[in-house]
Amino acid sequence: MLGGIAALAIGGAATSALAEESGTFQNRLNGATIGLPLGALPPAGLYTGLETAYLGLPSDVTSSGHSVGNQCVGTTTGACAQLPAIAQAVPLLWVPGWNFLGATYGASVVQAFYTYLTCGVGNGNCTGGSPLTGTGFVYTNTFINPITLSWNVGGGWFVSASFNFTPPDGTRAGGGFTPNPDYWTFEPALAISYLGSGWVLSGNFFYDINTVSQGVCCAAAGITSGNAIYGDLMALWKFGKWEIGPVGYFEIQTTADTGPGCPALCGFYQTAALGGLIGYDFGPVDLQVWVTDQFVGQNTPAGVGSIDVWTRIGFKLWGPEAPKPLVAKN
Repeated sequence: MLGGIAALAIGGAATSALAEESGTFQNRLNGATIGLPLGALPPAGLYTGLETAYLGLPSDVTSSGHSVGNQCVGTTTGACAQLPAIAQAVPLLWVPGWNFLGATYGASVVQAFYTYLTCGVGNGNCTGGSPLTGTGFVYTNTFINPITLSWNVGGGWFVSASFNFTPPDGTRAGGGFTPNPDYWTFEPALAISYLGSGWVLSGNFFYDINTVSQGVCCAAAGITSGNAIYGDLMALWKFGKWEIGPVGYFEIQTTADTGPGCPALCGFYQTAALGGLIGYDFGPVDLQVWVTDQFVGQNTPAGVGSIDVWTRIGFKLWGPEAPKPLVAKN
């Protein structure tokens, strides 16, 4: 049952740092660990892959999905622009085969990058009349996961605890608008997963604690973004080499933003989305595709109705050789 899914866990929490959707100005992307049962680490080895996300797909002026609240990018018509992005991440997960406190140890790192767009600033939509009004290529802040501990608690259930952090080392060109946080994020994480009886169930939860912004990008100097809890959820049914099932994510800001300019420049951020995933195990490579439709959007760069499409491939780079059986000489 661990088969393809375990091999696909290409960094556990690492892929969670895929990128920031243009305008979110956070160090975590909602939904990026969907499809990964992070409670269970894969067998000893070195793993990698590629995750791609088409975020906030452009739509016409009559549809939803525009930036809203204190993250609205205003247009000349008084509406809010759309902020689509194409993001990719390459993670690296190392599982050395060590055990600590009865748990399997793993560590990971990811470097992500994305191309963001700002469209509709002139006409309020992403179609017709030269709607593209801004664009850029961004290397995101590096996501570092120095420790994940995964316990097999029996009956197909796994629980993991992690600590992650993200330094502000990503693209910022001369203080210009490059939507990449200029502050540190420290992140404890917990995942509970079930793998058995043809099912892969998982809840991956993260709590982000942010340091003060220097005012380089996306927040006035001295503002500290409030803490937030994130959850990526899945219930996948496996049959043969296929898997399919419902997925979703949520984010809730738990503490208020603080610093000069609040509350005028600040606000509580909240998102939630539902969707579906389909995957196929090709053997050495696993493939997953999923779609999410946002139905909650408060002070977000992508409001209610925003559609995101994701793909992920994962594979094992290296693993320790199995011990060869001893052959007695006659």
